[in-house]
Amino acid sequence: MKRILMLFIAVSLTYSCKSTKEGNSTTSINSKTIEKKLQQSWILEELNGKKIAQSDFQKSTPKIEVKSSTFSGSTGCNAINGNLLSKGSKEIQFLNLTSENKKCSTAKKEEEFVKLLKTTTNYSIDHDKLSLSNQFGPTMVFKKVN
Repeated sequence: MKRILMLFIAVSLTYSCKSTKEGNSTTSINSKTIEKKLQQSWILEELNGKKIAQSDFQKSTPKIEVKSSTFSGSTGCNAINGNLLSKGSKEIQFLNLTSENKKCSTAKKEEEFVKLLKTTTNYSIDHDKLSLSNQFGPTMVFKKVN
């Protein structure tokens, strides 16, 4: 009985280690599939279907700079950065988002911007415009920075 139990434990450990290695290699492959045309600097134009005004954000208009597997940028007041994950064509997630903690008088819009980035699942690019969406539909539109 002890031999059967030991064999079961050994097989379980072997299988769990193998699946972890496979999962890690899939993640690294997926992080390299970020489209080249997405790897640009983008400035926010619309938030939840509404054109933004300069007064919506404290210092400047939010922006993001997308690289092959990471992003950085600004919420208009605080610097942000994190990792990108692409699960397939036109699918993207902004992961491990970190932000400075400066107090901003327009924090409501800043919080909305960050929340929408965190829930993003899809994107499209058309005529130098980057559109992000989540499970509920379109969330933000950015213009390519030249």
